Amino acid sequence: MGVLSNLTEEYFGNKVRKEDVSFRYDIDNDNPPEHTLTQDEEAFLQGLAKYKLFLDKSLFFQIEDLQRHTKLVLSRNEGRYMYPEFPDKAKLEREIAELEKMILDVSDKLKRKELPEEYFGILNVWKRQYKKLKEALDNPVDSTSSTPHLGLYHNNGRDSKVILFLDSIEEAAKRIPCETKFLMGQVLLHEYFHSFYFHVGTGMRKPMKCMEEPMAEYGSLVALDSVASSEASIATKAGEALRHTLGFVKDKQKCTGLTAAYGFGAYLFEKHKDDAFGLIAQYAIMSCLIDNRCKEALEYKYLLYPEYPSYLWAEDAAYKKLSELLRVVVVRESTETRFALAVFRFLRDNDLLDSLAPYVHAQETKNPRKLFSLSQDGCFCLTSILCDDSTPPPLIAFDSFVIEGHTYHLRLSRLMNSKFKTSRYPQSIDEFIKMIKHVYREQFDIRKTGDEYIMSYENK
Repeated sequence: MGVLSNLTEEYFGNKVRKEDVSFRYDIDNDNPPEHTLTQDEEAFLQGLAKYKLFLDKSLFFQIEDLQRHTKLVLSRNEGRYMYPEFPDKAKLEREIAELEKMILDVSDKLKRKELPEEYFGILNVWKRQYKKLKEALDNPVDSTSSTPHLGLYHNNGRDSKVILFLDSIEEAAKRIPCETKFLMGQVLLHEYFHSFYFHVGTGMRKPMKCMEEPMAEYGSLVALDSVASSEASIATKAGEALRHTLGFVKDKQKCTGLTAAYGFGAYLFEKHKDDAFGLIAQYAIMSCLIDNRCKEALEYKYLLYPEYPSYLWAEDAAYKKLSELLRVVVVRESTETRFALAVFRFLRDNDLLDSLAPYVHAQETKNPRKLFSLSQDGCFCLTSILCDDSTPPPLIAFDSFVIEGHTYHLRLSRLMNSKFKTSRYPQSIDEFIKMIKHVYREQFDIRKTGDEYIMSYENK
């Protein structure tokens, strides 16, 4: 689900609604927790929920804002929610075959000197990961070992929820050891970062766990660090929570299985804290667009899973792969008209077309078709770019595009290449690009490289 089209002014810090200014939670009536929030615990959680973490791309993270669509439920786990460190046998066999193919391909390319020398080290990491996956397959007890959830995010669009398992959190806090409220705070932030990534994101792909989970850990660490350095009443407590949380996340690097990848969040915080606001914002935008089966995604995955790498250079390599995955080209075309059509198709396929609705204006015309412009005074103007009839004049797209329930067709003749422009078709692709940048708040990078127009999500 892509929701840039559904973002309200709250996401951009321009409006505060009265109904969104109080910290709210429900008790799971079917499985109420034995642990009852103390006054001190509730005050700490409320302080975290109210704090607004400003990010790049004009975005901010705030639990109170996210509670518009993601409610908080306090519950008891009772062993109902466990996650396996390894997948089932069939998927594990697919992972083994997948990694084996990667090892063979890279080995061949290294022999032919078609890859940089850094791949020798990466190859050795993958061979160790391959061995661990084989061990998990041959040892069903280990492969099915599970860890109780401390919290969950249930994604259901605008009726989502975060669940905190208070009793499990209390037990885990004793093992760390730390005050229960500190671990509650980290779990609360972690789960709401899942909500944030989904609801801000564009696209419909399911995020890769080896990427999503460390980014949620990273977000929780960055948020605690920001609160700790603020003038908030809970600043001192947030600093203590940060110290315990960082140790808690780093300890996950010692695990085998999916949990190991969570530990990458500690690396991101310690080595790339200065990039946090941009990295978190960019991941939020990209998280549901990334192809989990692409080469870069798999190369990243098997650097962190099922064992955490023991060398800093391997962590750096994983970070490099992550950065590559966040620079995703979504449209690449050689002509202005094909580029515009491809952009409209991308917006349609990712549920983003409704963002154009405020800029659609009916035009008075003698044309038998009803014509519409896309325009904003002082920003951009594309006259007669849409119509309500599929009868094809030159260069019209046969695709239909639904914008807030109304069906339109593109008149691509309005975006002729500059050498074909006439007084009748004065507008250019420049106006189209201005429109995309304005409507989607600079989320897209659009440039002309050589003979191609390229649109991507990219850090600037």
